[in-house]
Amino acid sequence: TSAIGFIVGFALFGGVTYLPLYLQVTKGSSPTVSGLQLTPLMAGVLVTSITSGQLISRMGRYKPFPVAGTGLMVVAMFLLSRLGVGTSVWVAAAYALILGLGLGMVMQVLVLAVQNAVDPSVMGVATSGSTLFRQVGGSIGVALFGTIFANREHVELVKRLPAGTKIPKTINPAGIKHLPAQAHAAFVDAFAFALHPVFLMAAGVSLIAFVLTWFLREVPLRSRPRAGEGIEPPRAAEIAA
Repeated sequence: TSAIGFIVGFALFGGVTYLPLYLQVTKGSSPTVSGLQLTPLMAGVLVTSITSGQLISRMGRYKPFPVAGTGLMVVAMFLLSRLGVGTSVWVAAAYALILGLGLGMVMQVLVLAVQNAVDPSVMGVATSGSTLFRQVGGSIGVALFGTIFANREHVELVKRLPAGTKIPKTINPAGIKHLPAQAHAAFVDAFAFALHPVFLMAAGVSLIAFVLTWFLREVPLRSRPRAGEGIEPPRAAEIAA
């Protein structure tokens, strides 16, 4: 579960970080609007988190959900790698929805799997450890994907800008929006193309998580502590009473 959580965080935070920027740069959305346009992603997480929880309670099994969820993540990341300048906002929202549906079947279910497998006396340590791995994966993912994106964008800008044009070291979406027409078109195209390897790598990493979920050992769900787990033996005085 820790390995799967690490990879999920790696792919999620590393990839999704660039969706709002894509909407701001290629569609001209404001930061607030680009955040609202990610609502389908969170809606997908909400729907499948609730649904998977209800189904797990009835079925008593949780392993099928991480398998299906990571599979959806692979599909969603591959679809996001096809985003271009001409892709409509609705299509991008649909891809984000698929990603959210997959995430909802993975993140909380992994926490459930951890809590179900350990002694109640160490449940807090196990839960926080699982969360830590996901956070560390996200931190590494943002750094690595940022490096890939920056290098790729520089290469694409060199191809598209006129020879001798000085490429700024830093620029934000608002600055790109106010560039001259030719430079603006070059930056927008370069940005869209630079995202392709980011999401493709996220899809590849998600595929590793998909494979690992098949090795996840399913422990029967418990509704109360198992015999001897986290329960202190009764004192003599209590027995006498």
